Amino acid sequence: MERLRIVASPTETALLVSRLHEAVNVLSQATAEAFVTLYTQTIAEQRERLEQFTRMAAHEWRQPLGALQFGVSLLGQAPLDQARTRQTLDTVERSVRHLIELTRKLETVARMHNPTDNPIVQEVSSATIAAEAARQLREMAEARSVEIRIAESLPVLTVDVGRLELTFINLLSNAIKYADPAKSVRWVEISERGGDDRQCQVAVRDNGLGIPPESVATIFGQFTRAHAESEHGVHVNGLGLGLSIVDDCIRAMHGRIEVESSEGVGTTFVLTLPRTPADGSKH
Repeated sequence: MERLRIVASPTETALLVSRLHEAVNVLSQATAEAFVTLYTQTIAEQRERLEQFTRMAAHEWRQPLGALQFGVSLLGQAPLDQARTRQTLDTVERSVRHLIELTRKLETVARMHNPTDNPIVQEVSSATIAAEAARQLREMAEARSVEIRIAESLPVLTVDVGRLELTFINLLSNAIKYADPAKSVRWVEISERGGDDRQCQVAVRDNGLGIPPESVATIFGQFTRAHAESEHGVHVNGLGLGLSIVDDCIRAMHGRIEVESSEGVGTTFVLTLPRTPADGSKH
């Protein structure tokens, strides 16, 4: 106060000090409350993500675990001829490999919202990733007589490989599940739609059942299944998390996904992805 050349009485000085203490206390309390609120919100978000991941894992593991359980049960029945035993063992082995691959991919998804954990980002041909996804789904496609077509002209991207593969796997498996049994030729294809120097568009198109108009707006929501049971005689088990996983993966890759569908004609998912990561990172 001397520097400001303000003359104050002892009473005024004491009052000023008291009010400064009150202001500091209010500020401290507000800061503590804000911290507690933010911390509580963070815990709630993490719990929600954990629950989402648990549901996601259950959804993705259901099919290979079912095949594994069936194979083990079959092997326990005697007698089995050598050819049937070999076939069952092959199924069990494939299911185990599938579970290992799923675990690795789901681990990538689990890190999706963790900024301190970097995904595997590298320059790769998206045709190579699509072909690997098709390879993993070959038996499923053959069982439903669905041809998987991968265009050779798919773009080269610097991208999170795990998320892109998981995206292709879910979109292809979705198309296979909802293939139209009334059509003699059933197919799903991955091709390039267009783009520019900064981004590209990849289309995953099929000639399946299509999505009912009333379901298109909510198709990327969790637990959404457009054809759980329908007049087409299609019944698909699952929790309806596949397209939600795709949406999460595309967002994490700084892209977007759109859907075009006509019932009885088929569905096209259009992925718009940056050719390189937004921050230019590469591992």
